Amino acid sequence: MAVGDIRTKIKDLLGAFMFGGDNITKKVKVLSGGERTRLAMIKLLLEPVNLLILDEPTNHLDMRTKDILKSALQDFDGTLILVSHDRDFLDGLVTKVYEFGNKQVKEHLGDIYSFLQKKKLDNLREIERKNTK
Repeated sequence: MAVGDIRTKIKDLLGAFMFGGDNITKKVKVLSGGERTRLAMIKLLLEPVNLLILDEPTNHLDMRTKDILKSALQDFDGTLILVSHDRDFLDGLVTKVYEFGNKQVKEHLGDIYSFLQKKKLDNLREIERKNTK
């Protein structure tokens, strides 16, 4: 339905998110769960917004799609609030980490690996175990 310059932008985004050929004209109802997630991300990137809040955006995504999403988010010119346990995905995306636990919120400046190093943890799941005890 889109016309003009936005149509070209949409086709470029569809291609970047692995929709090509006949996949561009598929009806949404026949898309797989992963395809629907990719389409939802494209819709977000087409909206003129300056704030994105994403909760576990890498669930159900393959490695290639995760890389595409990460690249798109790195190019996003706005504020990104991201909830994720995927430290590889968070690496290069975050400059602050907020730790929720024990009825407190703690702010940590730096990337995900500096946060884990400071906490002397190997992964984010260990924080959950510590905070639920």
